[in-house]
Amino acid sequence: MPRDATAWTRITAASTAVFSKDGGTIYHLRGVGLPQVWAMDADGGNARQLSFHDEKVAFLRRSPTDERLIWGIDAGGDERQQFWLLEPGAAPRALTDSPAVINDFGAWSPDGARIALARNDRDERYHDVCLLDLNSGGIVRLFEGPGIVAVTNWKSDGSTLVVLEDHSSIDQRLWLLDAATGAATRIPNASEARYSGTRFTPDGSLMTITDLGSDWMRLCRLDTVTGEATEVFAPAGREVEAWALSPDGKLLATIENDRGYAVLRVGPLGADRAEVLGLPAGIVTELAWAPDSARLAFTAQGTTVPSGLWLWENGTARPLGLPDPFAGSGVAPGDPVPFNLVEWTSFDGAKIQGWYALPRSPKPASGYPAVVWVHGGPASQTRANFRTDMQMLLDQGFAVMMPNIRGSTGYGREYLVADEVDKRPDVMEDLAAGRAWLADRLEIDAERIGIMGQSYGGWIVLAAVTLQPELWKAAVNYYGIADFVTLLERTGPWRRDHRAREYGFPETDAELFQCISPIHHVGNVVAPLLVLHGDRDPRVPMHESDQFVDAMEQRQKRVRYEKFTYAGHGFIRPDHRLRVYAAVAEHFADHL
Repeated sequence: MPRDATAWTRITAASTAVFSKDGGTIYHLRGVGLPQVWAMDADGGNARQLSFHDEKVAFLRRSPTDERLIWGIDAGGDERQQFWLLEPGAAPRALTDSPAVINDFGAWSPDGARIALARNDRDERYHDVCLLDLNSGGIVRLFEGPGIVAVTNWKSDGSTLVVLEDHSSIDQRLWLLDAATGAATRIPNASEARYSGTRFTPDGSLMTITDLGSDWMRLCRLDTVTGEATEVFAPAGREVEAWALSPDGKLLATIENDRGYAVLRVGPLGADRAEVLGLPAGIVTELAWAPDSARLAFTAQGTTVPSGLWLWENGTARPLGLPDPFAGSGVAPGDPVPFNLVEWTSFDGAKIQGWYALPRSPKPASGYPAVVWVHGGPASQTRANFRTDMQMLLDQGFAVMMPNIRGSTGYGREYLVADEVDKRPDVMEDLAAGRAWLADRLEIDAERIGIMGQSYGGWIVLAAVTLQPELWKAAVNYYGIADFVTLLERTGPWRRDHRAREYGFPETDAELFQCISPIHHVGNVVAPLLVLHGDRDPRVPMHESDQFVDAMEQRQKRVRYEKFTYAGHGFIRPDHRLRVYAAVAEHFADHL
């Protein structure tokens, strides 16, 4: 018998390791739903909690000169992040108090006296680069951004800031700012490109992950005058996701994406580096070198292994001694089900990959009912990570398939741009082909296949039940897009142009929006629908679900609407997650 669906909401996770200045302490985030700041000795002992917010801590950074810590929280997932400062021997205190403003942490100054951040207090549409003095609390505006910008690094001599302008999902630009005057110089690029992890190295050169001049994201040195990228590490047919150079500049750690699995390599800069073995078959994130350059901490997880902290030292890696993440949850370590990588062919010959798993329970005579889960973004990727929601469905007796349809990251630039604007309908063909692959499996009941997704994946759900009604037996939509016109009217002002460059502009793409916006095709819906949405969502406002549910009810379609107070673009609060898991399990049990 399956356990209570909400048991899966009680599994803990740990992430974001940050070494103390002497390397003897590891600060990190841990918890269930609302992770907080913790500290522990480098061997895993003497754990103590440092923050006690009734909000999720979103990031954690230590001063380069001492043990001061800065972290960020928002209010109910509204993404208007505020900073907190913890000084040794003192209680945490608020560093910013601007609840209507987005504050995006960038970098500490090398002397630890200031931080650089991006914020949209001048005009919601634009993020500006500012410097915050940690002694006086004063904020100075250094650069008025042309849109969404973020500070990625502060040069070690204190002279220069690196700023990323996020023009669109496929078009980003880099700027260098004089930290004293704010004078801005754009680094030229010969073509549209993406950049990630752009930082100065100890020798003063600039390194970045980019697909400039390539189909793949690879680690490069960037000429700040010409913008020319010279490859440092470029694995064939894989994208580089992250890099970290040891403080002494001698060892390089990189993470590459192998079809959704992560590969971690560590070794001397400029030489062949060995893959780190013994990790969960999953993903690796958040590389953090110890000050002595001899140890590397990181976050690792797999499809059956919750997110935890690991340590590389002397060529080998081991998990840090954290409490059992399953303790008290009602779930045992052997209960989660591994996912396998699968592939099918779409209408135009494109190869589409996804993840597939079957329940541990005996197969029904007609085959397992199945749920297809579609990721958001669209510039994102379903990975080999630990998904409590998917494990809950497997435990309830549903097979699960998670596709990475065109437009997903991790497969090169050509695949990423294959869904842009007028190509949007092609993603539905990828979905239908995946559903056909699933229905052909002997272990699956082809008459009992449902679909669920969130954000852009929620649009996929609504498009599926309106444009492919014969394919889907039941559906769950988390805060999905019902109408691209109203989305672009009501989403956060800072996001409108950025999203329109992905989806299209109402002035020029009205015919496309009429075709792909589910609100115009509600009459086609056959599948019973569960809709869930939070009232503080800044990305896909609740109006998208309100109007779709209203249209369903007017036509007497089967729909259940779960509204969440004090919830943003995701359900992270423990009481919300309990409601969500219970509602999803009940919906699919009733209709699949």
